[in-house]
Amino acid sequence: MQLTAICKGSFIKWAPLTAKSLLIMKLLAVFLLATCLQASATAYAQKISLRQKNASLQSVLEEIEKQTSYQFFYNERLIKSARKVNVAIQNASLEEALKLCFKDQPFTYTILDKTIIINKEETPAQPAANLIDITGRVTDETGKPLSRASVTVKGTNIRTTTNENGEFRLSGVEDNAVLEVTYVGYTQKTVNVNSKTSLTIALQQQSSNLETIVVTYGNQRKKEVVGAVSQLKASDIKDQPTGTFAERLQGKFPGVQAAQVTGRPGQSMDIRIRGAASISASNRPLVVIDGIPVLGDPDAINNINPDEIETFSVLKDAAATSLYGSRAANGVVLITTKRGKAGLPKVDFNAYYGVATLMKELKPEVMNATELATYMKGFYEDKIRYEGYTGGIPVEYQNPAQYGKGTDWYDLVMQNAPVQNYNISVSTGNEKSALSIIGGYFNQEGIMKNTGYKRYSLRINGDVNINKNIKVGANLAPSLQEEHNNRQGNGFNIDGQRNILASTLMMPPMASAYNPDGSLTLGYAGGFSNLFVWPNPLRQLLEINDNSTRLRLLANLFTEISFLEDFKFKTSISTDVNGFTRKKFVPSTSRGGFNVVPIDNAPPGNKSAYGEANMNNNYSWINENTLSYEKTIHDHSVRALAGLSAQRWNDYRSNIVGEDFPDNSIEYLNTAARFSTVNSTSTAWSLLSLFGTVNYNYKGKYFLQGSIRRDGSSRFGFDNRWGTFPSVGAGWVISDEPFMKGLSSTVSFLKIRGSYGLTGNNEIGDYTSISTVGASNYAFSSGLASGKAQTNFGNSLLSWEKNKQLDIGLEMNLFNDRITISYDYYKKKTDGLLYQVAVPRATGFLNAWANIGTIRFWGHEVSVNSKNLTGTFKWNTSFNISFNRNIVEKLGANNAPIGATPTTALSDFTDWKTVVGQPLGQFFGYIFDGVFMNQAEFDAGAKYPAARVGTVRMKDLNGDKIIDAANDRTFIGNPNPDFIFGISNNFLYKNFDLSIAASGTYGNEMKNSMTESLYNMDGVFNAPKELMYRWRSEQDPGNGRIQRTLAGSTVLSRSDNSFFIYDASHLTINNITLGYTFKMPHVKSLRIYGGVQNAYIFTSYKGNPETSSNALNGVSQGEDIGGYPVPRTYTLGINLGL
Repeated sequence: MQLTAICKGSFIKWAPLTAKSLLIMKLLAVFLLATCLQASATAYAQKISLRQKNASLQSVLEEIEKQTSYQFFYNERLIKSARKVNVAIQNASLEEALKLCFKDQPFTYTILDKTIIINKEETPAQPAANLIDITGRVTDETGKPLSRASVTVKGTNIRTTTNENGEFRLSGVEDNAVLEVTYVGYTQKTVNVNSKTSLTIALQQQSSNLETIVVTYGNQRKKEVVGAVSQLKASDIKDQPTGTFAERLQGKFPGVQAAQVTGRPGQSMDIRIRGAASISASNRPLVVIDGIPVLGDPDAINNINPDEIETFSVLKDAAATSLYGSRAANGVVLITTKRGKAGLPKVDFNAYYGVATLMKELKPEVMNATELATYMKGFYEDKIRYEGYTGGIPVEYQNPAQYGKGTDWYDLVMQNAPVQNYNISVSTGNEKSALSIIGGYFNQEGIMKNTGYKRYSLRINGDVNINKNIKVGANLAPSLQEEHNNRQGNGFNIDGQRNILASTLMMPPMASAYNPDGSLTLGYAGGFSNLFVWPNPLRQLLEINDNSTRLRLLANLFTEISFLEDFKFKTSISTDVNGFTRKKFVPSTSRGGFNVVPIDNAPPGNKSAYGEANMNNNYSWINENTLSYEKTIHDHSVRALAGLSAQRWNDYRSNIVGEDFPDNSIEYLNTAARFSTVNSTSTAWSLLSLFGTVNYNYKGKYFLQGSIRRDGSSRFGFDNRWGTFPSVGAGWVISDEPFMKGLSSTVSFLKIRGSYGLTGNNEIGDYTSISTVGASNYAFSSGLASGKAQTNFGNSLLSWEKNKQLDIGLEMNLFNDRITISYDYYKKKTDGLLYQVAVPRATGFLNAWANIGTIRFWGHEVSVNSKNLTGTFKWNTSFNISFNRNIVEKLGANNAPIGATPTTALSDFTDWKTVVGQPLGQFFGYIFDGVFMNQAEFDAGAKYPAARVGTVRMKDLNGDKIIDAANDRTFIGNPNPDFIFGISNNFLYKNFDLSIAASGTYGNEMKNSMTESLYNMDGVFNAPKELMYRWRSEQDPGNGRIQRTLAGSTVLSRSDNSFFIYDASHLTINNITLGYTFKMPHVKSLRIYGGVQNAYIFTSYKGNPETSSNALNGVSQGEDIGGYPVPRTYTLGINLGL
């Protein structure tokens, strides 16, 4: 036994005592007894003052020793097991002080002379407990049964889980036992049996501050997180008829904009976290699925079955993302998938069937047959009146009413399209192992005919505890995606040249899609004067075969080894194998059309068939090794992690285009007479990383975090291959302070946090830092000879885009967590922006990549969640709003603008301009100023070569009475919103549940390039209805917005100008779902539901207000070129749990 005495504040360790020594001490104790009795009287006369809170017993005894002449004698190891002491006394006797200090302690004490001896309190023998059988039921606060809750007899291995009705049974339990009941998302409850054989146990939902959220390389309690992290459980947004999980995220996170840029079946969203961070490199967040970074695929989230997802975390600031270093400038999305849990086997089946329809309110409006014929009649009347035309009005336009409404080509290519989804999952587990298997099938036909998407998915996640120190696990997730006529991008260029939706809008409605025998026409080939010929867009959709498949495998193996109590080593190897193939065949009957474009001037059907084959195979592997340490000593907790990561990416692509096929029925490329394209590429890159983080927690209310990552990337030159990305963060739970206790019923939780750090962006391509060599032809004698030549101008000084970010946040819960509020203010600065700059022509190249610029970003994010009603009728609301701003501070040595360069041409279709002192990528062009309504306005106004009375008028910005591109263009709009927002309401009444989710933007503008094309006053194709209200004369000036018909006069009116910039602010009701849950014996759960996706869009914009033809390009956002329409989908579904 090791004994310790406290003497004058120091600790004296005594050698182990022998039996003889102990006997002598006992004899001495007898002789000293009388002296001790007298000493005790003296002791009581000594006065002690103490004020200690949550102090160790050892430190309190030391303080008593300082104030008296007494010493303490005890077993050092024994005293460490003492409970914390809270004592506040003034001028108390020694006996009073000791009684307070040893209250509820498992010790006794004896005073002998000037020594106080401390011994362990002997526990009296307990009578043998009786064994009983216990039955019980576990529910939530409202009495709803909780299935698969864990019930454990404390201190034993006796354990069970509840069934679908929340019921459990335990046999052979001591009548004085204590039960521990746990359920995910609820606070653990301890229940004393007290000989009861029947129990009803109600659990309380866990405070959001105690919720465990997924962060980089692990989990943390929300209370402890010092970074800007938002998490969503998949169960909170289930049952929406979407093929991708990203579509369910709209409006769910502050600072995150998820835009549905296209309605193509199965396509993912464009996701931005805190706006664009780059002008040329990627603006997509890094997606990590079960620890595997999913790279090289803009639709990464599209590949995963939404029913496989357990949680979805968004990491926004440097403290949260810096451990991903060079890939974290745009934020990080962490996805964890479902795993098996201990308990009874669980089987779930989820299915829905629905119908997708065109949202008529967003359909572009063009003229019907009678209106177009009337317009063309007026066109010729004006031509005769103003241009001296003598040919008269063509006979086909003399009686417009004969055509009626004609063919609605847009509606003709659309359909009501079925969508169906089926998922089945099986999970089971015990203390030794756990397994989850999820299989899914999703089939979505497009609302454009003959388009569609299918996905087959399987996920197997397993964990095995080899022993108490070793755990191994595996994730295996193969998926197969098939797309049909679905890979043509937002513009939907179905035959390589033609935007199919533009064709439906421009096609003469007087023409028919069908021949008299019911077969499809080749297209419109003439018969209506001045109108262009067009191929039949319906025939194109039905005849063209454009099929692609993507086979993907995500796999991960890991081993965790715990040792020395506080250490854990984890090693994992992951791979992402991705194979994509596309085969396309366009028969001759679906080619031809626009007869004024030299490359495409043949009438429909006169071109030969065209075929194409693409292949893209890539795979990556990543090996990560981490060592973690976690230790709590009294009020101090430390968690540390260090790691090493190595990753390799390989990509191979090939493309073959064949033409002049001998027959439309033979689609094999080897039958093509010539090949216009044959190429292949192979690229690779590597990343080697070291990283570490330390988290410190004092008293559960003061938090510090420091992280660092060092990345070496093959994408950069040797001089700049390595980058270092550190971050620091801190948090303070103010509500745990004593001065806040009086406000606890009002302010139940209050925390402030802050962080600062550096992240990077390495998405610049694989070989931009070096000069590469490729095949090239050169002139030799009288012909061309093949050879090799340098293909790009490398820059070995290329470095990372560096993103410095400051974040200050506040989290507050009010009225016992009825209301939760979070606020974040951030500032970030991106240095070393990557962009192509001009180089001397003597190099043989026009431009090269360089780090040229700096952009500053800042913003505010607010989210509010409230439990409005908590009784039988429950109503919860979630709301968030975000304000994101940016300004360009530097663009190279000379601050040369990006886009819209000065020109002498009247028309310049560059659309956007980025300059120092202004936000990124604003629209640039002329300011529309109406129409020259009369001769007086024309004489007084600024002119351009084609200007006439009745033509368009633009503002003369420099006042020289001449409209030109160099001097009269300015910023005319901003595609970036003033703010984005989301709101969700969830209602629950008895067995009914209702959810309504909405999101939107305000202040963003859209350039409608489709409309820009349609507003042609040359009378060559169909056009919007507004053209019927054009200027025709001073007496019939129209609506003042539309100029006269005049061949060659629309060069300026259809150039970039404010006429085609529209307000794209909108509020979208993303989803409405109503469900009913049945209570049935032998069935864990049964719920049926009906829902509407994209229920309605409130907007003044005529089209999809979220579309953007250039995806996430930072300097060219907000252009509508006629994307695939976003559908409205109605569904019915079922959730069945066994």
